[in-house]
Amino acid sequence: FFFNATATTEIYTRSLVGSVRCVQETGTWGLLKWRMEKKEMTRKATHAGSWYDKNPETLEGKLEACIKAAEVKAKAGFVKLLIGPHAGYEYCLKTSAWAYANIDPTKYKRVILLGPSHFTTLDGCALSKCSSYETPLGGIEIDTETVATLSKTAGFSFMTKKDDEREHSLEMHVPLIKKVFNTSPFKLVPIMVGSLGVKEEKKFGDIFASFLKDKETLFVASSDFCHWGENFDYAPYNPKEGKIYEYIEKLDRRGIAEIEANNPEGFSKYLRETDNTICGRHAISILLNSIKSTGAKFETKCVAYSQSERLTDPSDSSVSLSLIHISEPTRRYATSYAVFCLKKKK
Repeated sequence: FFFNATATTEIYTRSLVGSVRCVQETGTWGLLKWRMEKKEMTRKATHAGSWYDKNPETLEGKLEACIKAAEVKAKAGFVKLLIGPHAGYEYCLKTSAWAYANIDPTKYKRVILLGPSHFTTLDGCALSKCSSYETPLGGIEIDTETVATLSKTAGFSFMTKKDDEREHSLEMHVPLIKKVFNTSPFKLVPIMVGSLGVKEEKKFGDIFASFLKDKETLFVASSDFCHWGENFDYAPYNPKEGKIYEYIEKLDRRGIAEIEANNPEGFSKYLRETDNTICGRHAISILLNSIKSTGAKFETKCVAYSQSERLTDPSDSSVSLSLIHISEPTRRYATSYAVFCLKKKK
């Protein structure tokens, strides 16, 4: 190309991850030589300071204390998959720590994190355009090679940076991951999961099966469990099953049993029968289908369960999630949580 200009010219074009920056290096009527520079994009820690501590020392101290408190009782061997909650750390950190206390960071080189989309309409799975993920404890490199590979597969798209940074289900796990891995090298693959049918869950399960077979890949599924009460337009209750919080736990335990059995069909049937408001149901179903697709034997164990509030009044609300507690000043509600650790059987 020949170009008549004396000033440096810059052109920006979109790429799979970030931008490509082209800078003119020669002068008037000269042959243009372009220097290609990737403009890195960082996924900002948008929920730091509200959903969890923004101060690095304060955050690390809380993470350290909770992980140490859980470590004594939560030994699960070589873990391949975790299912844990994504509420504010004030409510769920003690529960989430039970899962992350089982991690030996030296065993993994890649973490694939799946979380539901709470705000964006999504039919398939969406990948991040960013090349790094910010946390108050330091940045995490995103595995752009794996992202590029998945992007060529039907069903995957890219989320906008705005949608990426608005969603909390993925971000709430990232500081815990950073804390546990510390200086051990690894790369992250954050994936937003949309509303999927049973066939789509199986399709994505088959896609991720090859990654599940990789000994150096850890999977994390972000999910709460039952969201109960008028706030969530879901309040089934049978007094014969005990108090409300007892009914909620029995409801959740039925689903947990299907997960522990690594039974995607049973879990889907359970959801159809109960319509339980498990927000990460599709991420969980994908991984249950991945387990089935590998043909390998895995041991899945619910290591912790809690509710945000032990409800007894039908006019109140609650959320049952993976070991998380949530409350509102104007209306009581509860969330129940369960944390799972999955390891391959010997």
